[in-house]
Amino acid sequence: MNNIISNQVYRYLVDLYDNYFLEELRIKAEKESIPIIKKESESILITLLKIAKPKNILELGTAVGFSTMLLRKYSNAKITSIELSKDNYMKAIENISKYDEIENYNLINEDAKKALKNLDQGFDFVFIDCDKSHYKEYFNLADKLISKGAIIVCDNVLFKGYVADDDIIDRRMITIVKRLREFLAYITNLKNYSTTIIPIGDGLSVSVKSSGNKSSKT
Repeated sequence: MNNIISNQVYRYLVDLYDNYFLEELRIKAEKESIPIIKKESESILITLLKIAKPKNILELGTAVGFSTMLLRKYSNAKITSIELSKDNYMKAIENISKYDEIENYNLINEDAKKALKNLDQGFDFVFIDCDKSHYKEYFNLADKLISKGAIIVCDNVLFKGYVADDDIIDRRMITIVKRLREFLAYITNLKNYSTTIIPIGDGLSVSVKSSGNKSSKT
């Protein structure tokens, strides 16, 4: 198992969290190797939702709908979720229809970069959990749709700990790691955002939009 914390700490934290939200769906997704938010990251996301009390949430990366329903359950917000894969999109519709009212969700089956350009402003919480190579682009597109005080959360930003490892064995990961490093350096230096990186799960970044101008980075 690839963890960015020790296996001992990982097991302790997983056992500590007693949230059994959609446990059946989590087990099924993990059995089928469908990536969903890790249990310990799920707990942090729930805490953020309870603090922020968002009314209009944007999610990039619906997958099979697990985190989509999580966002809805702990906020009662309007959810707009974008998924590129047609197969995952259909599975999400099936799962949400089974566990919740599909009318509470605006599910979009489209490339996120294209879909984001066609959405209106007004989101106060964004959860990004899709193609890690394009996190910076997604972040900047989402930035245009939110206002002061909004929160952008990105999952998997430490990518199994590879972002801190200069001796990556799997050469296929180099491009993703390079772009994630650039992304983390970028968001932690944005003048109109306060960002923290939480080294739990697969790594979460939490960025709160404030006033002021962006840094000169592009």
